[in-house]
Amino acid sequence: MLHPVDHLRRAAIILGWAAVALILFSTLSPIDIRPHLAEWSPDTERFLAYALAGSLLCFAYPRQRWFVLAAIVAVALGLEWAQTWEATRHGRPHDAVVKLLGATVGASIAFLLDQMIARLRRAS
Repeated sequence: MLHPVDHLRRAAIILGWAAVALILFSTLSPIDIRPHLAEWSPDTERFLAYALAGSLLCFAYPRQRWFVLAAIVAVALGLEWAQTWEATRHGRPHDAVVKLLGATVGASIAFLLDQMIARLRRAS
């Protein structure tokens, strides 16, 4: 029988990869069809998108957390570079930094969540 945390990790796999797919679409699509939230700044959107992807995927793959974080960083940098090939987009170092910070915060949240789960398991 699966532990409830294992169910959460399975859900995190699906949601994490969905977040990556949304990031890919949002980053590579022309600016006029890019999804956005009107009340949030683009930096906030970028930060939260990468924090969400980082936290979900690092939680989903706890043994490969450093690899997952490195892969998200590589994707962020690669997508910033790829934006230079889209006529309506531009890749900027500032955007890359915001994305890297978001991914790092997300990975840190996943690490803290795993630490809390480990403590709860030991206590029960």
